[in-house]
Amino acid sequence: MKKMTIREVARLANVSPSAVSIVLNDRKGVSDETRERVKGIIDQLGYAPNPSSRRLLFNKTNNIAILFQKKTSPLEHFFYSEINTAVLRECEDKGYNLIFASFVVENNEVIFPNLIKSYDVDGVIFYGDVDAAVLNSLAKYEIPYIVIDNHAMLPGVLSVSADYKHAAYVSVSHLLRLGHKKIAYIGNGQLTNFNTQTFAGYKQALQEKNISISAEWIQFDASQEESAYRCMKNILLSAKSPTAVFCCADIYAIGAIKCLKDLHYKVPDDVSVSGIDDILLARYTDPTITTVKVDKCEIGQKAINLLINLINGLSVASITIRPDQLIVRESTKEPS
Repeated sequence: MKKMTIREVARLANVSPSAVSIVLNDRKGVSDETRERVKGIIDQLGYAPNPSSRRLLFNKTNNIAILFQKKTSPLEHFFYSEINTAVLRECEDKGYNLIFASFVVENNEVIFPNLIKSYDVDGVIFYGDVDAAVLNSLAKYEIPYIVIDNHAMLPGVLSVSADYKHAAYVSVSHLLRLGHKKIAYIGNGQLTNFNTQTFAGYKQALQEKNISISAEWIQFDASQEESAYRCMKNILLSAKSPTAVFCCADIYAIGAIKCLKDLHYKVPDDVSVSGIDDILLARYTDPTITTVKVDKCEIGQKAINLLINLINGLSVASITIRPDQLIVRESTKEPS
């Protein structure tokens, strides 16, 4: 059977190939009568456009790539994996394919995958704090991009991020309302800008109640569950124990709770624990974790809409989400 082409569809519909492409891409430029006639022939023939033809006609691939450095992966990060679901759904709704790809940094040179070098994507998504050198290297290809959940807020970089200072303030304020005055902090000093934001929210909540901060209860060495476990242990080895611990991410709260339980502390009877994010695991730990929800669906939707507007040459501006939804679960209660 002869392979159907866009020109054959155009011939049968008695229109130009560009008119068929307009219909395929659901754009304005043809009459309703022509649109219906072309759609009828497409449905009848079961025609699917060749991606190369689409790219040549419209200078578009309908591909969006999530780029991550090879040594890391957004598939391994609970927070980002939930954003991935929202991003994928939004891409499907908007007619875009979502591709995961990695880049490498060797000898201060950024090496992008072939899909970037061959311009096989319309836009790129990054997660977290991306090195300026990576963004500058991508700029050479003039491919639109957006950064999700970045904390550095680089000027001129389109982004969708969360106000983690406010999220921390909400989480710590909940502990204060319960009556806690001895509140420890577990954060990630490697993520400098993120840690600065969350620690600022923690300090603001305590200072408003004229509560002093104990240096021996401040830990900046958490990066995942295991290191958060060690941070919690360091806090418990201090001269006096807190009645509550604020963790700047739910995954750190999971590590802290495991440490407390291993050392025979009861959560929340002896020590309350609160976090930020509301990752899926927070609902299934024992005890379940009190946290401030960062809406991953909202972040993903807004990011894709901004990126597509940028791809289409529209004016765009960065967005900061303000997380203020406190979700009270089993890990917090009044101090004994």
